[in-house]
Amino acid sequence: MHARRLAACLIASCTLGIFTAPAMAQGASWPTRPIRFIVPFPPGGPTDNYVRTIAGPLGEALKQTIVVENRAGAGGSIGTAAVAKAAPDGYTMGLGAGGALMVMPHLMKVPYSVTQDLAYVSSLAQVPAVIAVNAKSGITNMAQFLERARSHPGKMNYGSAGTGTMVHLAGERFKRAAGIDIVHVPYAGAAPAITDLLGGQVESMVSDLTPILPHVQAGTVRVLAVTTEKRTPLLPDAPTLVELGYPKVVQATEYGVIMPAGTPPAIVNRVQRELATIMATPEVRKAYEQMGSLAVSSSPEQYRKNVLGSYEFWGQFIKETGISLN
Repeated sequence: MHARRLAACLIASCTLGIFTAPAMAQGASWPTRPIRFIVPFPPGGPTDNYVRTIAGPLGEALKQTIVVENRAGAGGSIGTAAVAKAAPDGYTMGLGAGGALMVMPHLMKVPYSVTQDLAYVSSLAQVPAVIAVNAKSGITNMAQFLERARSHPGKMNYGSAGTGTMVHLAGERFKRAAGIDIVHVPYAGAAPAITDLLGGQVESMVSDLTPILPHVQAGTVRVLAVTTEKRTPLLPDAPTLVELGYPKVVQATEYGVIMPAGTPPAIVNRVQRELATIMATPEVRKAYEQMGSLAVSSSPEQYRKNVLGSYEFWGQFIKETGISLN
């Protein structure tokens, strides 16, 4: 009897070793060649700069070259799909964008499953959204903005970087919470929306802080509120919507690092550990602040929880509001 049990244990141990040894060996020897880091947006923009800022330090930590590859289109969905479809060998990672992971799957058919096709490595950046007006508009605070909106229902408008973007959804959340009727004017990105805000073609704008920050610093744009739970150190004088009486309108666009599902946990955890160190350095924190964002990191479990929780929330919100790309 004891002999049979001993034999069974030995067989089970050997079988487990057969399946776990390759993954452990891969994690121990990885990386042996350059690693591709996919950015699902064009080069030169803020999201591209998030990745290029850390590519050097991450490459040094891993003792391998990080090759940044831009795969733009469809609100970040094309680049995200490229990550999801890559071999799970540790040689492809990508920038996880809030819109591509949490919103676009509810608005269009995307060639990846948020819940099944991706490994979540770590948070990377949090970008507050702001409600802003032209500094020459005569509106100096949120009370004046709301008074004008309520006095002229359906007449005021706000611009955004496009339909289905995180800032568009932030604007619609605020409209519902405040009970105001203002018209959404979508643009093909933040830059043309800011141009029209400065030119007076739109009266207000909901924007990620990153693209609008230089204009705030130049004094041509006034921020009426930020959508974070607490005041952001990037704009310490700007009140939060929570302070102004809208505690349910709390939102920041989150970016993180993703890899294909099935990537060995040893590799995922190694990347996460290196990122945690890199994101805490004064150099990276300062670089991100200058881009209007906060450098952050998290465990793989926490980042996955953040993404999937927001994915469910926005799915319900889009269903309730009837927002569509048409």
